[in-house]
Amino acid sequence: MAPLDQSQLEPFAWDRSQLDRSPAIQDDRTGPATQRIHYLDNLRALAMLLGVFLHAALAYAQPAQTVWLATDRSASVLVDASIWFIHLFRMGLFFFLSGYFAKVVIERKGLGRFVWNRCLRLVIPFVLFYPFLLGAMTVVIIFALSYLEEPRGLMGMIAEAVKDSAGTQKRETLTTMHLWFVYYLVAFSALGALLYKFKPMRVDVLLRRPVELLFCPLLLVPGAMAGGTPMAAPESFVPEWWPFAFYGLFFVSGWQWRGREKGLEVLGPYVWLLLAMGGLLFLGYYTLMPVLDLKAIVERGATQGLWIRVLEAYLTAYLSVLLTIVCLLLGQRYLAGKSPLLGFIADSSYCVYLVHLPIAIFLQTLLVPLAWAWPVKLVVVVVGTLVPCLATYVVFVRYTPLGWLLHGKRAFP
Repeated sequence: MAPLDQSQLEPFAWDRSQLDRSPAIQDDRTGPATQRIHYLDNLRALAMLLGVFLHAALAYAQPAQTVWLATDRSASVLVDASIWFIHLFRMGLFFFLSGYFAKVVIERKGLGRFVWNRCLRLVIPFVLFYPFLLGAMTVVIIFALSYLEEPRGLMGMIAEAVKDSAGTQKRETLTTMHLWFVYYLVAFSALGALLYKFKPMRVDVLLRRPVELLFCPLLLVPGAMAGGTPMAAPESFVPEWWPFAFYGLFFVSGWQWRGREKGLEVLGPYVWLLLAMGGLLFLGYYTLMPVLDLKAIVERGATQGLWIRVLEAYLTAYLSVLLTIVCLLLGQRYLAGKSPLLGFIADSSYCVYLVHLPIAIFLQTLLVPLAWAWPVKLVVVVVGTLVPCLATYVVFVRYTPLGWLLHGKRAFP
C-alpha cells in the first residue's frame, strides 16, 4: 500500500495540497508511518453512488414509494428490496469511516485544530447550505403540487395538509432534511473530542476472533428497536437518543479501528460466508418488515407484537454490522488500488451529497405522468442527478473558495 497522505483526513473529501508539508503519522501499533488505505477512499465513493441510487429508486420501490415524495405508478418489489438492503449498511459504513478519519485528524492536528477543522468542514457548510436546500425543496414541492393531477403517497398528504391549513396561521416544523448526517456527525465529533481530552477511547472492542461477531451487534439492539424497521432518518432538530446508540457506535468503532487496521484481516477468509449469511438474514428481515404504506405506519404500534419488533431489531443490528464488515473486507480485496475515477467521485461526494436530493425528486416528479417502464425512469433519474451534481462540483466547487471550505485546496491539473 502507498503512504497515507492528507487526503485521508476528511469524512467526505480530503485535502491533498498539504502532502509534501505533512509529516508521516507515527503509531507504535502500525509501524513508523501509517499507510494510506486506498480502498477506504474507493468505498466512500461507491457508498455515495449507492446513496444517489437509493434516493432515485425510492419513487419506484413498491411498496416503500408510498412514504416518498414522488410516487410513480411504475414500480417493483425488487427495487424495494434493493433499497432496504443498501439502507442496512450504507449509513453505518459512512459513520464508521467518519469516526476513523476523525481520529486521524485529532492525532495529526491536535484537539484544538480538530475542533476548528470540524467547524470548517461540518458546521459552516450546514449553516450555509441549509437555507439553499430548504428553498430548493420548497420549490420542488410547490412544483409537484401544481404539476401532478393526483398527488399520491407523502405528496398526497402534503396536498391535503395544504388544503386543510388554507387561511390559517399554521407553522410547519423545520427539519434537518438529509443534512441529518452532518448534524449528528457534529455531535459525534464533539463527544469524541471530549472523550479524547478527558478519557481517550483506548478500549479495544474490535473483532479479534470471528466468534465475537456473535456478540458485538447486541450493543446496537436498543438503538435499532427505538429507530424502528426500517429505520427512518432522524431529521428533527431536537436530538434523538437512538442515533447515538446506533450510528454513534459505528462512529466509535471506526475511531477505535484507527491504528488497528490489520485487525480485520482475521475475517478475510470468511468474507463470502459472511455475505451468504447476510443474504439469508436479509430474507428473514425483509419478510418480517411491515408493509410500508402510510396507514400501516400509523397503525403499526397497535397491530404489531412486541416480539416481532424485538426480532426485527436483532436482525437490523446483526445485518448492519455483518454487511459493513463485508464491505470493508471486499474493499480490502478488490479496491486496494488507486483509482483516478473513484478518487474524483470521492472528492466530489460531499458536494453531491449536499445538492442531489432536490434534483432527484424534481426529476422523479417530472417523469410521473410518462408511461415509461420503471427501469428507464430509474436510469434517467440516476444519470440526470449525477451529471449536474458532478458538473456543479467541477465548475463551482473543486477549485473555488467553496471547495477550500468543503475539502481544502485543490491544485489545477
